[in-house]
Amino acid sequence: MSKVFHIGIPKSGTTSIQSVLEKDERIALSRSAYFTTSLWWTHKEEPLVTNKINIESNETLITAGFNKVKLTEVFNRISKVHPDSKIIITIRKQEDAIVSMFKYHIKHNFKGVKTLENWMFKTNLGIDYLSVCMYGDIAKLLLLHFKKENIHFLFFEDLKTQPDDFYNAFYNILGLSFKPELKNRPKNIMTLSENQLYLLSRLNLWSLTQVNSEQNLTFRKLRSLEKRAKILMVKLFNINRPKSFFKIEEIKGYKTLKEDYKASNKLLVELGFVEEAKLKAYNYNI
Repeated sequence: MSKVFHIGIPKSGTTSIQSVLEKDERIALSRSAYFTTSLWWTHKEEPLVTNKINIESNETLITAGFNKVKLTEVFNRISKVHPDSKIIITIRKQEDAIVSMFKYHIKHNFKGVKTLENWMFKTNLGIDYLSVCMYGDIAKLLLLHFKKENIHFLFFEDLKTQPDDFYNAFYNILGLSFKPELKNRPKNIMTLSENQLYLLSRLNLWSLTQVNSEQNLTFRKLRSLEKRAKILMVKLFNINRPKSFFKIEEIKGYKTLKEDYKASNKLLVELGFVEEAKLKAYNYNI
């Protein structure tokens, strides 16, 4: 029995996709640390669920944070246990993905989130995320371990603008028909404006609970209390952010990074995983 691995990238709709998959009785959804940590040596993988499509939807498989093994070793481990597994990667225009992850790290009070440039170039999680967005390079690495026909790249932009088409494509990979009733209903999710996020980033500079890794339960509770207090504060006060605070285009080094992404996107096209026209339609560097 083969397994499907949906490996992100982070900030490409993973949570929304997981909420659909977990409602589908035909699917056994999992998320483990088996392939990314020392559990590989000390434990056995949880057995597959029979008579269901087994999917590990786990974006931490592709990221290097939290003391995990390198990406090459993650793919090597998966291929040893599940050589015929299918790999699904959802991608997002790199600049949009980076800014979205930066905002996420502000909300959750990670260390080093002083400015976008500082987060990108001077934190481990920022540097790692820049590498995660090298889609063509990831495809090339995957080809060393898996059959090309088992590797699939889907677009976050499709999920956002054409969700039915996105889920039909996703479920086609699984060999199932998509049931529209599984789709998520719109939720009233609390969002912060960019001005509020900017103020929160300033408050975080004086935080007692900044993190750069997973923490124990007591620390997480303290962190949650501090976060709620600061959210209340940013909603009470109005402050205008510097216009350049979320502008990746104005960061020193962006032009070189942009060329790297352009080359990696072209490689993804050359390898036959996506169409150039689609990348252009969604304003990817190409």
